[in-house]
Amino acid sequence: MLDLVGGRLRSLGRDDLIRHGALVFVSISVVNLLSFAFHMLVSRRLGVDAYGSLNALLAGFTVLYVPAAILTTVVAKYAAEFRAVGDTARLRALALRIAVWLSAAALAIFVLGALAAPAIATYLHVADARSVVLTAAILAVNLVLPVLRGVLQGVENFRAFAVSAILEAAVKVGLAFALTGAGFGVNGALAAWLLGSVASLVWTGAILAIEYGRAAAAPLRLDVARLLRTTGGVALATLCVASLGFSDVVIVKHVFDARTAGLYGATSLAGKMLYWLVSFVPIVVLPRAVSRVATGASARPILLQALGIVAVLAGAGLAAYALFPGAIVRALAGGAFGDAAPLLLPYGVATTLLAVLNTVVIYKIGVHRFGFVIPLALVALAELIAIATFHDTPYRVISILIVADAVALAVTLVAAPERRPSPGGVPAAS
Repeated sequence: MLDLVGGRLRSLGRDDLIRHGALVFVSISVVNLLSFAFHMLVSRRLGVDAYGSLNALLAGFTVLYVPAAILTTVVAKYAAEFRAVGDTARLRALALRIAVWLSAAALAIFVLGALAAPAIATYLHVADARSVVLTAAILAVNLVLPVLRGVLQGVENFRAFAVSAILEAAVKVGLAFALTGAGFGVNGALAAWLLGSVASLVWTGAILAIEYGRAAAAPLRLDVARLLRTTGGVALATLCVASLGFSDVVIVKHVFDARTAGLYGATSLAGKMLYWLVSFVPIVVLPRAVSRVATGASARPILLQALGIVAVLAGAGLAAYALFPGAIVRALAGGAFGDAAPLLLPYGVATTLLAVLNTVVIYKIGVHRFGFVIPLALVALAELIAIATFHDTPYRVISILIVADAVALAVTLVAAPERRPSPGGVPAAS
């Protein structure tokens, strides 16, 4: 019996999904702890009203960050396909193209954000337009950084991926402690976030230069039609998931009073713990699913493993939300946010459904099945309309989130089932 158990454990240790998942889980857990330390610190130093402004800006950043998330997924998919055929020359070309083109786009985003800062500050009731300028700078840097990390994800260099993510979070928390302590308020917190992203960008670029700087030069020729189909499908799917998961905070900040919006922001922060707890799963699922398809194997076992991991971790989190909601909210945001405790469990249910949905969406992208996208978009649009129309209480908003996430998961699972591909070449190599 002991030999059987030992053999099973050794087998799990050799399983790429488990091994890589464990590494990414540890690193993402560290990042999440640091991220929540950041919010715990600044929420106490800023107070309810100012923290509501910070949270609205960061929620807006999350929604506008969608283009980077789209490109990251597309790049990771292509990097995984290039790695499957040992094409380091095109991996080098891919990294160089990202660095040059996205740096130019990032500069344009920053300029536009700075120009629009007064209008955005007015809409979100943010006192200082410079806060919006700093958020635009964060958005610009994070157009490039996660996409470069996508190359590391695609080639399954999860050790370098982990260091990049932890470095960003550690610098952010350390500087937030110093800058908010010096009295810089919301702008200090945002400046800390920006400098953490810059530090990670420099390190990630250096790693890619070391890995692929000496590879043979090659043109990056891709099947344009396939690239457009992939990018379009990834774009709409990513936008839908981001809208389903994060647009509620922006709407609540606009329609409710400052205190209610601040309490809802704390609820969102605590509830999103479950989403970030299992965020390592889609990161590992994508290259694994791509690799299975490239070799003509079914990727369904990858999905089943992934959903099992999400169910165990998120289920444990929901149990904690049910038993200790007040303690969790106060520990994360401070005693002033204690009134948010009754909202935590229902928000956690919505977040768990969103986490499962995100895992299934990334899996479908990995196996190149995009038939779910239009139904998912219709659900996301319906959620926005429902929240904008029926927002009399925070409970009503969260109820809408739960229903929308459940329906979105159902349509994504049912639409476009996986077809077992024929063994053969890698499509991206065309």
